[in-house]
Amino acid sequence: MEFAALIHLEDRVKSVKRAKTRFFRNPGVRAESLLEAALECFAEEDYESVTIPLIAKRLGVAHSLIYYYFKNKDSLYQSSVLHALDRLMTNYGEVVARHESPAELLSAYLDLNVEMSETLRSLVRIMFVNAGGAKDAGPRFIDSFVEDFYESEKRVLADCIRKGVEVGMFACPDPDEMAAFISRNIDGIYFGSFMPHGAPIPAAMRYLKEVTWGLLHYAGDPSAKSSSTNKNGR
Repeated sequence: MEFAALIHLEDRVKSVKRAKTRFFRNPGVRAESLLEAALECFAEEDYESVTIPLIAKRLGVAHSLIYYYFKNKDSLYQSSVLHALDRLMTNYGEVVARHESPAELLSAYLDLNVEMSETLRSLVRIMFVNAGGAKDAGPRFIDSFVEDFYESEKRVLADCIRKGVEVGMFACPDPDEMAAFISRNIDGIYFGSFMPHGAPIPAAMRYLKEVTWGLLHYAGDPSAKSSSTNKNGR
């Protein structure tokens, strides 16, 4: 299925990749594992509490290795968030390109939010700290990229819903508002996961999918169809 949003998404992925590489002092495969460890640390602690030695200890390496790849903590922080956005947006783009049916695409998109829950949860936690405007929130250079991420998500969802309406699969008077509703609820699921008695992410996402089908007046089961298709190799 061809979406104008897919072109936008691919363009934003390229922009994120370019921004991420600007923070590297030296390229290398090892830098990827440093970014993963840094993302976890920044998601678990406030910005001021995270140090280069702490990240090095998490990885079991000398902190001089981190300085080989990144000039300072700010560079590592911003590159780690861009790294997460890169992974998320790339995977979303692959889902959009792979599915022709609007219902299958929407189902797969929500499923991907479960599959990538670890990365998303870390990113949401970091964004939550930044949104508070506290002095320990860290550099704000990446804010525009985070906004692009949300804009891309809403564009993909709105295009999907609009296409579903056009082919008679969905009924929806305002695809843009429905897309914003779904996007807000995805965030709500992740914010809720930080609460002591928050619902498990997979269960909450399944419920959101059921609610979405009801709001779109869609009675099919694209998940079952996709599973059958994959099983038969077609």
